[in-house]
Amino acid sequence: MRVSTQVLVAGLISALGVISVSDGNAEDEVPTDDEYARNMDAKFSLGIAAGFARFDTNFNFTEKSTGRNVFVDAEGTLGLPETETIPIVYGYYRPSRKHGIGFSFFQIDRNSNLLALDENLGDLNVTGNVTLSDQSSFYYLTYNYTAYEDDRAFIFATFGLYGLDLKYKLTAEGAISFRGVPVASGEFEQEESIFAPLPLLGLDAWFALTPKWAIGAKVALVGGEVNDVRAFVIESAIRSRFVFSKHVAAVFGMSYFDADVTIDKDDKDLKTEISYGFDSFFAGLDFRF
Repeated sequence: MRVSTQVLVAGLISALGVISVSDGNAEDEVPTDDEYARNMDAKFSLGIAAGFARFDTNFNFTEKSTGRNVFVDAEGTLGLPETETIPIVYGYYRPSRKHGIGFSFFQIDRNSNLLALDENLGDLNVTGNVTLSDQSSFYYLTYNYTAYEDDRAFIFATFGLYGLDLKYKLTAEGAISFRGVPVASGEFEQEESIFAPLPLLGLDAWFALTPKWAIGAKVALVGGEVNDVRAFVIESAIRSRFVFSKHVAAVFGMSYFDADVTIDKDDKDLKTEISYGFDSFFAGLDFRF
């Protein structure tokens, strides 16, 4: 079961309370506004991180003319790795206090190869070898408007494009039948590679607890239809940052991603429905200037 957005928000509130209390007990001197500002004030930030993700994905293929259906539980039935490490690159640039741009990119690379499988995948029965690959990428580019800022906190309103670059391939060889009717070739293959740039709206907030520690939260909503691809995505995260020096900070936290995608092209006799989600813990470094 994936972690919900409500759980992430509750975790943020709990962490804020715990760290605030411990910080108040640890320091008798009150930091100055300039000391807090050094934690928050960076015109350019580039981050690299690793996300340790747990996946829950499935694919549903339907032939529109016959109604024949192939359902794939990627992790449960076909053995795609349920946990995987994801490389993440992200950053922002603020040429002025009110305006900036942000970006993020992460890529999935998972493969499974099952021998002597005997399973019903919807209307498809396979007794033989099955391979499944998932090499999807997700990225966004946003304009950030500073809705609020002081020496200890800021809130960005974000508007931009979210790129879904889905690439997957399912192949099967052996005794294959649809609704009990054997496939003469003994082979089945389904492959999809689509890219959809979709509109994104979101909020991104940070608050400095001490001159060294800050905590943040963000949520992004993505939805729309482009080139016969319809999708709705929720992405959210809670984060902590520890500043080592003026230019280097450590960042870690939890994130949640959930996407429902439908591909239904008029010139193809195939409708594809994808449920793609994961929750993850991530850790990395920010380089700030």
